[in-house]
Amino acid sequence: MENHQADPHVTSIKRRLLLGRIIGTLIVLGALMTGTLAWRINYQHPRTNDAMIRANIVGIASEVGGRIVELHVEDNQYVKKGELLYVIDPRPYLARLAQAKAELLLAEKEVDSRRASSGSAELAIARLEHQRAAAEAEANRIEAEDEYLHNYLERIEPLAEKQYVTADQLKQARSKYAASRAELADARAKALSAQSAIEEAKSESRRAVSLIAQSGNVNARIEAAKAVVTAAELDVEYCSVRAPFDAYVTNLNTREGEYTKAGAQLFALVDDRHWYAIANFKETYLQSIRPGQEAEVFLVAYPGKRYRGVVTGIGWANSPDNIKQQGVLPEVQRTLNWVVLASRFPVRIEINERDPEHPLRMGMTAFVTVLDRLAEIPKPLSAKEDIANTPPIPQ
Repeated sequence: MENHQADPHVTSIKRRLLLGRIIGTLIVLGALMTGTLAWRINYQHPRTNDAMIRANIVGIASEVGGRIVELHVEDNQYVKKGELLYVIDPRPYLARLAQAKAELLLAEKEVDSRRASSGSAELAIARLEHQRAAAEAEANRIEAEDEYLHNYLERIEPLAEKQYVTADQLKQARSKYAASRAELADARAKALSAQSAIEEAKSESRRAVSLIAQSGNVNARIEAAKAVVTAAELDVEYCSVRAPFDAYVTNLNTREGEYTKAGAQLFALVDDRHWYAIANFKETYLQSIRPGQEAEVFLVAYPGKRYRGVVTGIGWANSPDNIKQQGVLPEVQRTLNWVVLASRFPVRIEINERDPEHPLRMGMTAFVTVLDRLAEIPKPLSAKEDIANTPPIPQ
């Protein structure tokens, strides 16, 4: 009777033990499956909360120095590409431009004058060539006549000794020969003088040509003066500083009247064309991240708002924080290897979506998840769509 009453109690205990073992086994299996699934999801969709919104920053500086006479922007203002930012007093540069233009005119006049002088020198050389030719012809004529008179004198001198010719005829022949010799010497001197004048004229012509500084169709003196004018025109143009792209003005702390030096940055522009999320991922996740993958970006400032982006690059370098260089030897800090901390590498994610009601600001804290699929490249907007999607100026 007692045995029959104990059997149901023992059976109930055994059933409870079996049920407990089954439940424990299911819990362990569920934990393993959940951990495996979480691990797989974590590596298939790497996620980090160590991210920040970034944009390209360009410092705005003028190419020339001077006093600011016009300031057309305010701090945090949105500006379009080509919009006038500020103006530097252009009067000194306008004066330099006028001087450069005047020097260009003087150079052109001087070159024209030297070209005219060179032309005159060529004409003078041609005239001297004719004079030299005439002098040489005259010398040749006199030389032939002189030879004839010399031969005639040699013929009559023996005849005079025999009194075939009179003394007066001999004297006359000698006089003509002496006059011919003198005339021949004068003609030769004139020919030499003409040759010297030609050489001098050619030298002056070469000097004039060198002063013209002409090479083909290009005149060096005029081109140098034109280059000065171009540089002066650029300086005048540089007095008006314009926005190189659509951007937000930031860190503007100046007004009209301040003197700025060439190259001195007055403020910065935040490039509104491209916004990025720089996410620092552990090195263990890098094998799951590739350029071109789609990413989701969540901002702390806008809970529930999601931005789509695309991975554009992964950092190739990371400076170790436990190594210092002392002289020629590295100084490595001693560490305990109980816990191995993975290094982080920056991953650049370009944000494709824009929302005027939720504007992006540089430095915002972000949460980034990289998806295991390639991102769709957005189609380029038309001019009207681009204007329509332009974000408003922040108030």
